[in-house]
Amino acid sequence: MTEDLRLIKNGTVSRSLANQIVQRLRTEIIHGKLAPGERLVELDIARRMGTSQGPVREALQMLERDGLVERRAHTASFVAPLSFDDMYELFKIRSLVESYAIRRAAQRISDADCDELDALVSQMREAGQRGDIVTLVERDMAFHRWLCERSGSTTLVQMWMPLYSQIQRFVVQNHPQHFRNLADIADTHNPIVAALRKRKPAAAARAVREHIMLIWSLMGHRNDPKQKRNLSARRTGSDTRPKS
Repeated sequence: MTEDLRLIKNGTVSRSLANQIVQRLRTEIIHGKLAPGERLVELDIARRMGTSQGPVREALQMLERDGLVERRAHTASFVAPLSFDDMYELFKIRSLVESYAIRRAAQRISDADCDELDALVSQMREAGQRGDIVTLVERDMAFHRWLCERSGSTTLVQMWMPLYSQIQRFVVQNHPQHFRNLADIADTHNPIVAALRKRKPAAAARAVREHIMLIWSLMGHRNDPKQKRNLSARRTGSDTRPKS
């Protein structure tokens, strides 16, 4: 962590600084610049970012709530591991939340809403054509958050939001290995929008479940915990690309 970050210090206390630090560290973790298991030393981060340790400590606490940082022995902070077993379970939970949300959304959605979703898909496709995985995933997450918000249930949104950062990190670091053309990721959303345009809740729920779990099918271990463990071991060894 050598790159210097100049933070604008003003009278608005450490929260503004902490938020800036969160955004920077979050980006570095999601992109893999800070590797799983890497120790995050408050003093080092503070020096790099030109601030005191207080805002850094607050930022690390926020990232811990997002599941990107873990604290061990109540003293040291580390980048949270990217466990394939844990991510599989998280994606299963996500598929349940979103399939329920989209059933509700399908009953209240308008043609204009569907046009808005198509616009997000187009933005994903354009980002994919540029090879911009970060923007693609941001638009992807906006698409899925939209589905939860249009359900009309704040509870569903509150259940979905804590999954956001971990899902984003996983997608950014793993999907390019399984989609040679990143624009293809955008097209996997088309069946979801098509089902919503027909106002078919069951078909929409099925489409979103299949979409969310597609990556595990591509990895070839959706229902094989032993294979998932082997995959996780390969990721930490010399063979960094999962075999299907």
